[in-house]
Amino acid sequence: MSDQPGTSRPSITTDETLAALMAGGGFAVYPLCWCPHLEQLPPNVPENVITTASCTQCGDTKENWLCLHCFNTSCSRYIGEHQLAHFNETQHAMALSYSDLSVWCYQCDNYVDNEVLYVVKNKAHMDKFDGETMLKPDYGDGRLEMV
Repeated sequence: MSDQPGTSRPSITTDETLAALMAGGGFAVYPLCWCPHLEQLPPNVPENVITTASCTQCGDTKENWLCLHCFNTSCSRYIGEHQLAHFNETQHAMALSYSDLSVWCYQCDNYVDNEVLYVVKNKAHMDKFDGETMLKPDYGDGRLEMV
């Protein structure tokens, strides 16, 4: 990598990142790149995703999730379990964490990272980080790129 101003950073592959984490004795969560519940998501996302929104049931704002099926905001299983209850009542399997912008599939019991989630994740990222666009992975070769 060059120290010259204006040069771009090198691309880092997902496999290289995972290998480095594993070699260091650390633990890494490796999300699914696909799950069947992605196909159940609506084609459109809200105009804005407000990451400070409160849980619609208890009003908590500490650790909330956005249902990616109906866009309801509920608190995590570590607060009042309202997002889990929402899943149990509606079978809306996928939710976006306002804390770390990860997506959890309740049906698959795993995190999911797929290109179809980028738009809603980017809207949340822009809200959370004062309009900054998030890096978009190139889901074809595993390299991160600026968009």
